Amino acid sequence: MLALCAGKLYRVYEIVEHQKETEQIIIDMQTERLFEIVYTLLDRGTVTAQELADRLGVSKRTILRDIETLTLAKVPVYTTQGKGGGVSLLEGYVLDKAVLSDEEKEQILLGIKTLLPTGSASGKALSKLGSLFSVKNTDWIEVDFSRWSNPTHDREKFNNLKNAVMQRKALAFSYPNSVGEISERKAYPLKLVFQGQAWYIQAFCLLKEDYRTFKINRMIDLQVLPETFDAALYAPPPVVPQNIPPHVKIHIRAIFTATVAYRVYDEFNIEDISKNADGSFTVDTSMPFDEWVYGYFLSYGDNVRILEPTALRETLQERIREMLKNYSER
Repeated sequence: MLALCAGKLYRVYEIVEHQKETEQIIIDMQTERLFEIVYTLLDRGTVTAQELADRLGVSKRTILRDIETLTLAKVPVYTTQGKGGGVSLLEGYVLDKAVLSDEEKEQILLGIKTLLPTGSASGKALSKLGSLFSVKNTDWIEVDFSRWSNPTHDREKFNNLKNAVMQRKALAFSYPNSVGEISERKAYPLKLVFQGQAWYIQAFCLLKEDYRTFKINRMIDLQVLPETFDAALYAPPPVVPQNIPPHVKIHIRAIFTATVAYRVYDEFNIEDISKNADGSFTVDTSMPFDEWVYGYFLSYGDNVRILEPTALRETLQERIREMLKNYSER
């Protein structure tokens, strides 16, 4: 008897909980629909109740009830009869009465625009907020982190990595080190990082049993595995360690031809550049002195001549002679 009563009580509990879930779903659907109505009116001005019903997939009676709900919520919705009539918002109604300043609204829109190429925001959200903020021009900036040469592949790889981070799924990939040696890696992705004009992913590398930061462009044959991991068990260190000793810098003077003017202005401070009478440029600057600096100046080919320091000029001459041997030997 007790078991029977307990069973009936549990059944009643299930019915009540189901009703609560159903009511919550209905509330969520109505809230989304109310937002869509306000957005549509802000975007289009006057719309008939039937047009709203067709757009939102509900009956005209439901739309009229929604309009009544908006009115009770102090949203200035009104209807007009006759030809050209319909449902409208009071002219000038936007979110300007909210606590957001114009600068804060612009920052929100800029943030969403910046996130578009990552797939973490949608153009629809940008358009809606632009209307709600009464900002007509939201197309004043475009951000694309992919390379010119292979944008589709880059976006697909980034999207796979983003999903792996969000869904806590392991990765498998090949990765070349600084001398070209390729190793097979398996890692738990923890965070995407954009720094120094490139995307990286912080992960716990199972091969090294430690945290590593991988450059996305160097990840080869990337696979998102079905295996999952508990992100709460991992706490990656800062992307840039705080105790790295600064590079030794050297003073460099160099002359660049007019052909590479675009690079000169892109890569050096304007106060370090002097334009010469023949159209060439003299750059007087300080740069980190390590292996990177040799490859950097060699990338200019015959469009640069090092004046100072002598040691840098002589090392580049030696490396150019070695390069010539690669092409003179048969």
